[in-house]
Amino acid sequence: MAIFAETIKHGSFRAAAKELKLSPSVVSYQVTQLEKSVGAALIYRSTRNLSLTSEGRMLYQYALNMIQAAQQGLSQVTSEKQTLTGTLTLTLPSALIKSEISKKISQFSKLHPNLNFELFYTDSRQDLIHKGIDLAFRAGEMDDSNLMCKRIGEINRKLVCSYAYWKEKKKPTSPLDLTKWNWIKLAMLPNHRTLINSAGEKSEIGFESNISVNSVEAMTQLCINGAGVSTPPDFLIEREINDNLLIELLPNWHVEPIPLYAVWPSNIFQNSGAKRLLDFLI
Repeated sequence: MAIFAETIKHGSFRAAAKELKLSPSVVSYQVTQLEKSVGAALIYRSTRNLSLTSEGRMLYQYALNMIQAAQQGLSQVTSEKQTLTGTLTLTLPSALIKSEISKKISQFSKLHPNLNFELFYTDSRQDLIHKGIDLAFRAGEMDDSNLMCKRIGEINRKLVCSYAYWKEKKKPTSPLDLTKWNWIKLAMLPNHRTLINSAGEKSEIGFESNISVNSVEAMTQLCINGAGVSTPPDFLIEREINDNLLIELLPNWHVEPIPLYAVWPSNIFQNSGAKRLLDFLI
């Protein structure tokens, strides 16, 4: 199954054989034996391309899970025997500065005092290969790429405005009432939000904005200052809501969470700082 997974990952028997340091005939033979074992074709072959059958797509996901579980086991067995050194370079959205992930990175750094950390908090997606970044955390859906990624959680958001701005407006009773309110636009997100109520119903609303920023923390501060409506992460505004500096609008509705992914180059070692940190976080 591991050879089958490598074949799919690299797109050919020859490329998989090179990665595994086997001959292409051995790789082909092992895949054929796996097909005989399951009693179904897993890969359609041509002289130039390979494509997965429906059975192959299903088994491929299980094969990836199997490999990951084995790698985690090996990492756990050997991790205590190796001291992490060198430099670990990370990039994270600015919204995560006060997040649980940042707290765990701090904890991990204390466990590995010989490992240096370089953290870049930015809302611009960085080129991992070009910038030499070991591990990135990205919010939103992932583009297709040669990078590895794993969903590690989501960012919950609240729909809020300042108390002063709230007093200026007619109180909303439905999401559509907010379409004419001024919103503080986050540059990397579109001019609409999806709201979900307690019954699971969704309402997608567009909005107007006279101010756009490229930082979640700046958006949050402008909202506190009374510039309009925003949807910051809940952990950034707990104190402001408790102190009545911000009002949560339409409490029966919540903003659709943003998925959060860890992203890393495909060739990192299992006992590298990046992989050990990733295992620590999840």
